[in-house]
Amino acid sequence: MPEREHQRMSRRAFIKRAGGVTIALPSAAAILAACSKPTVEGPGGSGSSAIPIARQDDPVTLPLVGEPIPADAAVEDGTLQIYNWADYMWKRVLADWEASADRKYEWTTFNNMAEAQSKLLAGQVTGDVFFPTVDVLGKLVANEILQPLRHELLPNIKGMWPEFSGTDTPWYDQGWRYTVPYTIYTTGIAFRRDHIDEAEVAEKGYEIYWDPQFAGKVGIYDDYRESLGMAMMRRGVTDVNTGDEATISRAKDDLLELIDASNARITINGAYAKLPEDEFWIHQSWSGDIIGAQYYLPKGVSTDVLGFYLPGNFAIGNDAISVPSSAEHPAMGHDFINFMLSDKYGFKNFTWNGYQPPLTSIDPGTLVSDGYVPPTVEEAVVKAEQFGSGHFYGALSPEVNRLWQNAWDEVKAGA
Repeated sequence: MPEREHQRMSRRAFIKRAGGVTIALPSAAAILAACSKPTVEGPGGSGSSAIPIARQDDPVTLPLVGEPIPADAAVEDGTLQIYNWADYMWKRVLADWEASADRKYEWTTFNNMAEAQSKLLAGQVTGDVFFPTVDVLGKLVANEILQPLRHELLPNIKGMWPEFSGTDTPWYDQGWRYTVPYTIYTTGIAFRRDHIDEAEVAEKGYEIYWDPQFAGKVGIYDDYRESLGMAMMRRGVTDVNTGDEATISRAKDDLLELIDASNARITINGAYAKLPEDEFWIHQSWSGDIIGAQYYLPKGVSTDVLGFYLPGNFAIGNDAISVPSSAEHPAMGHDFINFMLSDKYGFKNFTWNGYQPPLTSIDPGTLVSDGYVPPTVEEAVVKAEQFGSGHFYGALSPEVNRLWQNAWDEVKAGA
């Protein structure tokens, strides 16, 4: 197993901690207002057509805005500009790309999707590769921030799971017109096996967060979609993108009850950092966080103390890579994306951040036996068939998003 440096912060933890932050930028108000309108302007701005919000049971093929670069495009000279979240990729993998491409890279970061969209749209940043969350793709395409991908320059895309490689997948970007997958993950229950019996977690499922016997040792994510969605799934709700005000309000009330019952704390690093330190015994957890938690255990503490349970009603998701329409080196961007889709380097990056890429060369069944995933968190290994049963957090209309955000504000005020 490759030597692994400690991350300062879990990759998804950084994304989700920053997700609710608003960055004030010069002249950004008008830009962000435009980004809230999921429409695509016609030639010369002469008309528009709405891009519907995608759902797992109602997939969307995003309209082509512009043309992909030529299939015979040569990789440009210059420096690859990566526009990304902080701590999102192993620097050793980036060094491998530099050596293979005989090129250099520069890494520019953003704090949240609103900032990323506004800076790209305003031309304040020019990226050759960009890492969006999939719930904003409609807005990105509507505002011509992304360019269509040339699949002939991405031969490694054929190495993805069949569930990801068909023309009718994924549901949010059918045919991978603008994105390719980066990592995949589920959301379950992380727990300390030296304090809580696995059978009890399996019996109670989400109900264990509300158990007063674990008062002071319970944590949920500082993420309004994940935490409100968990409360909904506890009650058997499967539409985690609901706009039903009563369902959202009930989830809010349930979380306030949770805080009262178990003195639950709202954190972003509880699963991968604080649970290994024994500060938490139970914490909501992305699969990659609990796999990465092994590297945060105090010296001499066995990985056997870590546990992960995935209830039958669970959330699942993936992150993506794209090429901005303003890219100065789009062929180099394609070269980098293809590199990250390769079996060797996609896997090498997984060994650092704990989040799997959906590559057929990675056998989920051997990740434990090969020493990359502790046996006690085997349920954190993501399997292809789970994308047919897990629930994906998709885009919300501005009105529905406000309902969710207002409910979460009440929860945090109560905490």
